[in-house]
Amino acid sequence: MAKRLVKENELKFLKRELQFLEESELLPAGKATEIEEIYEVQMLSFTKTLLYVGSILIGAGILSFIASNWDEIGKTVKFLFILCLFIGCNFAGYKMEKNYPKTSKGLYYLGVLVFGAGIFLVEQMFHLGRSFQVAFLWWSLGILPLAWVLRDKWILLAASLFVFVSMMDERYLQGESIPFWTLLFIAAIYLLNDKIHFSKATGFVIGLLSLAFIGTVISFILNRYEYNDEPYLYGLIYLGIGVALVFAKGKIRDIYIVLGYIVHGVAALVLSFGENWPIDWMYIPFSILYLLFVLYLIKRGSLLSIIILCVLIFRFYLDISFDFLPKSLVFILGGFLLLGFGFYFERQRKKGVGVHE
Repeated sequence: MAKRLVKENELKFLKRELQFLEESELLPAGKATEIEEIYEVQMLSFTKTLLYVGSILIGAGILSFIASNWDEIGKTVKFLFILCLFIGCNFAGYKMEKNYPKTSKGLYYLGVLVFGAGIFLVEQMFHLGRSFQVAFLWWSLGILPLAWVLRDKWILLAASLFVFVSMMDERYLQGESIPFWTLLFIAAIYLLNDKIHFSKATGFVIGLLSLAFIGTVISFILNRYEYNDEPYLYGLIYLGIGVALVFAKGKIRDIYIVLGYIVHGVAALVLSFGENWPIDWMYIPFSILYLLFVLYLIKRGSLLSIIILCVLIFRFYLDISFDFLPKSLVFILGGFLLLGFGFYFERQRKKGVGVHE
């Protein structure tokens, strides 16, 4: 029977659980070893690495050649060359899919690169004058169907990253308009990711896309009403979103809970500076309340909250101590502080608290 390939951390977890079941006499002696032999650690494929890196190098070489001789090539020849290269890569990938699946995937990836470069080159060729963020949007739109057909998590991750880049357009950042179209992309990428066994990396980017969209809505409202206290409002809104994600445990995937910790931690860090508030002293009661909240999360077994607490303590600690204490003493005390939290962190892990909390 062919062995089942799993990740190294998954195999370690399986071994610990099988050992526990055997020690608890829920499994007969020797059965754990028998089950372990069915599994094997999935190693990085050398063949895949060669093919994918080779595809990238070929694509970069061809595009570099075109770019360096761009002025000497006619528009029609340029367009036909890009089109034929794109069709050729995907056609070759399709033909080799059955007998040489790894080579086929490398050709598909090359096609993705050619498609994106073609968008930028055509834009330059016809002087369309659009921002580069728009080009990334079209690039994402073009490769999403390919991600669906191939069920490829890497192409889908690339598409989600391209959408994120497109949302960094100056019009959206300054609140001139709201990119409602991104909601369709977010929904499509989420559904595709769910179909492709849910990649955590893509899931994390989907979360960033959603947060970025909320940011564009806030910017639009602030711009419309000419409100100037942006850091204060951004901080409070994202703090609320982060806390909501943290307490949504069990209803959403773990990656979004982790994102929630990051969001409310960064938002609190922004709000811990007096100049970000309408009244300078407001950051003091906020910081005290937030530190109490983080301590509450730690008491509930949240390991990520320990990191947040360390960051906040250093933020205030270094701010004060550099003015009153020698630098060496600051670092010594900071080291003891980290060792203390490290001890607590290890103690929590021994109690069986999940690292995602």
